[in-house]
Amino acid sequence: MHTCVQRRERMQKNFMIHMIVLLFLLATHFTFTASGVLTVFEGRTKPPDLDGYTFDRFLQEYGKKYDAREYVRRRALFEQTLARVRTHNEAGNHLYVMGINHMSDWTPEELASLNGARPRMMSHLAQKSLQRRYQAIGGRIPDEVDYRNSSPAILTAVKDQGRCGSCWAHGAAEEMESHFAILTGRLHALSQQQLTSCAPNPKKCGGTGGCYGSTADLAYEYAEKGIASEWVYSYTSYRGETGDCRNELDVIAVAQVQYYVKIPSNDQDAVMEALAKNGPLSVNVDATYWAAYAGGIFNGCGYNKNITINHVVQLVGYGHDNKLNLDYWILRNSWSPSWGENGYMRLLRTDKAECGWDVMMQDGTACEDDPSVAWVCGECGILFDTSFPVMS
Repeated sequence: MHTCVQRRERMQKNFMIHMIVLLFLLATHFTFTASGVLTVFEGRTKPPDLDGYTFDRFLQEYGKKYDAREYVRRRALFEQTLARVRTHNEAGNHLYVMGINHMSDWTPEELASLNGARPRMMSHLAQKSLQRRYQAIGGRIPDEVDYRNSSPAILTAVKDQGRCGSCWAHGAAEEMESHFAILTGRLHALSQQQLTSCAPNPKKCGGTGGCYGSTADLAYEYAEKGIASEWVYSYTSYRGETGDCRNELDVIAVAQVQYYVKIPSNDQDAVMEALAKNGPLSVNVDATYWAAYAGGIFNGCGYNKNITINHVVQLVGYGHDNKLNLDYWILRNSWSPSWGENGYMRLLRTDKAECGWDVMMQDGTACEDDPSVAWVCGECGILFDTSFPVMS
């Protein structure tokens, strides 16, 4: 047998052993964060105490400074956010709470710039595409999975994409990191900037690439020739500038994508099986209403309005809240650890996934010649477009 095949099979065997240990920890109801601090999120999350919270305190807490004119404008935005957060939390009947974070004085346009996800439609797959179809494995899957607890670790620290719509590059890099770690036992932080600045988007799938939107699929196809570590090619697009692609001769690749696997669209059973048996997944979601999320099980997308798939995150697990008797997905975002539950979100998961229409595909997901309407399922459309890379 070829040594590469032997190595992959050996690492997959070790990975399954680690999964058994993980399931034991879950069975004992202990949940550890990456820092080793015991954290339990169960039942209704207590809202943050915002009594007496002022704009000046916010500026101090997040290290922001404005001139006099900008101060007035940003304070008005902050106070609108604060009022909305208080109204939501004081209602006391929601599964999730809202809070203040570094984005609480951003304009709607600045918040929208975060959402640069553009799932690639099948009509735009070239014959040489690296895409493969997921083949179901069968058999039982665990009741709960949480890759934040894997040992050895397969998740790097939560990142901050800044004001650049590079979620697609962050989500893809996170996937490459995790699956390279599963394969080799080595966890490398990989370069989101290389993907942001260098991955081409010739068919303008929802944008023109870089900070203006692209797809995780295109990131995988670019990384067929290799991707550098983050310390060699560090992230510089925080302010929304894509940046020039560096000369490939100056960049040493540490990992490489062989191909990537697409899960059947809107198939919850297939997504859960792929997540449990292969590792974390890249998922495309509607993050329109996520900015102020601070904890709990998010169910704020709804199906009685348009669902615009516009953001890429990493799906790292699923679980059950015993106190609320509700199931959820565990998502890793790229909006810094100050957002959500230390940079993560729990998203409602139902036994039978509800569905709705994305009637504005050109605003969020489509390439130039794609259909303008799509049927998407799961809270925030989480089941519509999911994938994972196979690394070498």
